[in-house]
Amino acid sequence: MSFAIAPKETLYVHRLNEKVKKDELRKSLYELFSAYGRVLEVKAYKKPNLRGQAFIVFRDVASATTARRKLDGFVFYDQPM
Repeated sequence: MSFAIAPKETLYVHRLNEKVKKDELRKSLYELFSAYGRVLEVKAYKKPNLRGQAFIVFRDVASATTARRKLDGFVFYDQPM
């Protein structure tokens, strides 16, 4: 039996450079992902167990799907996402 996971408006991004300040990271992620659709929110964390991770919330599933396809493995602050 196989299960398909339906696409969502929210993307989980990891392997982000932990040395980048939270505000700069959020702004840069917003600018990068906005090229693929309207971004409603960028949640980035600096807590020890959440460092290097973020959530990008798009207005619609199509934009999130396009961004995921285009940016998978994209080098961002010297690290592939």
